[in-house]
Amino acid sequence: MSREPSPGLSAAACAGSNIAFVKYWGVRKESSGVGMPLNPSISMTLREAVTTTRVTFRPGGPPERDTLVLNESPGPPEALARVTRVLDEVRRRAGLRAPAYVMSSNNFPTSTGVASSASGFAALALAAAAAAGLPCSPQDLVDLALTGSGSACRSLYGGYVLWDASFGQGAEANPVRQIAAEDYWSLVDLVAVVSREAKKVPSSQGHLLAWTSPFLEARLSQARTAARIVEKAILDRDFETLCQAMEAEALSMHAVMMTSKPALLYWLPETVAVMQKVRSLREQGGVPCAFTIDAGPNVHVIALPEAAPAVRKELEQVPGVEEVLFCTTGGGPRLLEADGPCK
Repeated sequence: MSREPSPGLSAAACAGSNIAFVKYWGVRKESSGVGMPLNPSISMTLREAVTTTRVTFRPGGPPERDTLVLNESPGPPEALARVTRVLDEVRRRAGLRAPAYVMSSNNFPTSTGVASSASGFAALALAAAAAAGLPCSPQDLVDLALTGSGSACRSLYGGYVLWDASFGQGAEANPVRQIAAEDYWSLVDLVAVVSREAKKVPSSQGHLLAWTSPFLEARLSQARTAARIVEKAILDRDFETLCQAMEAEALSMHAVMMTSKPALLYWLPETVAVMQKVRSLREQGGVPCAFTIDAGPNVHVIALPEAAPAVRKELEQVPGVEEVLFCTTGGGPRLLEADGPCK
């Protein structure tokens, strides 16, 4: 593990992951650097699944490269490259030339479909901007977060968040906006963890394969419609409508993955078993719950708070489920006064 940095410009921040009810898969072909999504997405920020990150710039130090420590181990080269892209933009804006020492940790499985890049780059954007003395409002941080990860821009806001990259062309426009605050509607995300192994094909690569699927155009049309339906369902607190739209939307995204060239199959047998259990609970037992799945094998089960304990118990009994994470609707990222967990 790398040594602690010498004193310098330093700040720490924490940010919640998010679960997308309407996901994006695929980026614009003409994009360079940061790929912009082909369809709008809507997510719920999570309170309990968080990344805590400290960034320390070292002015006057040796002209070495940035250092990344991720979950107490040296960060992989690909992750370091993405972190450096964000730091380079911070340095450009702040007029800094100093390398940075970045320590980051997740309290949930990394690179397994629980959006660790979303919380990670939201926390990095806030911590790096604060350390460099830059403005730190969510609007100021959107472009920084996007430099690292698309979904990170949604984790800059609490509650329910829409990201529509077709907006944001003018100086006053913002492609990311909060649909409703975290206290507007309380939902629970029960993450059925069936694997902690990092996925072999990261989302950043998978997005580029979406264009090879014959189902992409149909999926994009469906996703745009789903975004309108889901936004209204959130504002109306209409859980039944949310369930139907969310499940259909997730399955259509994975259909694109499975028909790309090469095909991407993130599911495991246990993934399917969890989906079947959720469908059974809702359709036969009348339990208010529904599933959605990011680019990974683990299943997010969205439930009303009063049903969550019973749903969690049922999920824990599904063979192959290692753990069920309990997450509620959370707020946006925040700066920490000192090193410590994000509470």
